[in-house]
This record gives sequence, structure tokens and C-alpha cells, in this order.
Amino acid sequence: MNAKDLIELKKILIAKKNDLLKTVKDKQEKDLHEPNVGDEVDAAGDSEEKELTFGLSDNEKIMLNLIDSALKKIEAGRYGLCENCSAKIPLERLKAMPHARYCINCQPKFDK
Repeated sequence: MNAKDLIELKKILIAKKNDLLKTVKDKQEKDLHEPNVGDEVDAAGDSEEKELTFGLSDNEKIMLNLIDSALKKIEAGRYGLCENCSAKIPLERLKAMPHARYCINCQPKFDK
């Protein structure tokens, strides 16, 4: 991978991180400004919505950790190497998923 590709991927990662942080901040601000009025049916609906929000928050935390890890690897000179077999992750895969930790051959071993 050349320096130009690395810079491009770093910019993509930073943009994804900023978008994710903005989404989280927007959700928090929305929650602060929502009125707490309604009947029991509304409360049940609110509870269900908050559960979904918590689930998304967990996913967002995971994504944020993956992005931060990828950015640290760029700084350490280890970006683009499979964490399992140390093979180079193809540029096409990194462009599609810049936070990828594994090459396409190793990824199925870690999918849940």
C-alpha cells in the first residue's frame, strides 16, 4: 500500500469516527430534550425504543473501538496486516471496510 492510499484510508477512518461521535452526541441531546409525559402505553413504547437505542450504542462503541484501533495501527506502521495470519489485507477490502482486522481468508473464523 502506498502513502497516498494510507492517507486516503486514514481520512476515511477519521470521517467515520467523527460521524459516529456526532450521531452519539445528537442522540444524547435528543434524549435530554424529550419531555417525559404520556400514558403507560407511551411509556412501554419509550422503554422499547430505549432498549433499541442501547443496542445501537453498544454497536457504536464496538465500531468506535475498531476505528480507533485502525488509526493506532496506522501510526504504528501495522495497518493493513491481518491480526491472525499477518498477511496483507487487500486494498479493495480496506477501502470497503477500513477498520478490517482480518484478511478475507481469516475473517470467517471470527464471524459470530
